[in-house]
Amino acid sequence: MRPGPQGEDSETTLETLPDGIQNSLSWQVRQHSQTGKPAASAVWPFITISKQYGCEGFKLANLLAKRLNPASPAPIPWVVMGKEVVEEIAEKKGDTAKFVDALNTSCRSFIRQTIESLLGGRPTEYQAYETLAEVHTALAGAGRVILLGCGGGIVCGGVEAGVHVRLIAPLSWRAKKIATERKIDAHEAEAITVREERQREAFVRDFTGEDVADPPRYDVVFNNAQVEIETVAEAIFSMMKNKRLT
Repeated sequence: MRPGPQGEDSETTLETLPDGIQNSLSWQVRQHSQTGKPAASAVWPFITISKQYGCEGFKLANLLAKRLNPASPAPIPWVVMGKEVVEEIAEKKGDTAKFVDALNTSCRSFIRQTIESLLGGRPTEYQAYETLAEVHTALAGAGRVILLGCGGGIVCGGVEAGVHVRLIAPLSWRAKKIATERKIDAHEAEAITVREERQREAFVRDFTGEDVADPPRYDVVFNNAQVEIETVAEAIFSMMKNKRLT
């Protein structure tokens, strides 16, 4: 898996993104344009979710956003950003270019230091991931975002106020889930699960030199097969509340 291709001749604007994300990014742009200062001068928390293929990462992210928003004061809500949204922002076209500039202004030196420590000296084919990593770090610095995939827990590990989560489950459980969702047989589902998991781990390892499956990189690791995802969300919310990160 590599940073995916973008739509032909398409311009990325805030209006093409979901409403919640659009509102969050628009607020950041307005704050920067009105004050000339980074919108993320306050330290707001963020979450990264890493998962084995077939685990319920998106469901967990949406449950967390739903749980966190009533507990978090204005001005901006918690939003969920998966790989596709981050790639769209990383194109830096239209209004999203203003957003990236607004965030990068607030912590440009830290972002460069972080990215160079991970990707320094890499050949030019790594530039696509470097851009994604920059956006991940900028979004984490802005706060109140739940980032899914692309090695976010590794890239954003040094950003303040982050909570890094990993979902795992036995191959049999994940393959059964994929088989049910896609209406395919068990053997095909297991082959897909193994292939996708290897590709995702290789993607992060190739670009960062780090192991995305390394448990110490995360604040908490849950077995998705043993713990209901709603219970996982409540546990993370309680942990954040105890740490005053809501």
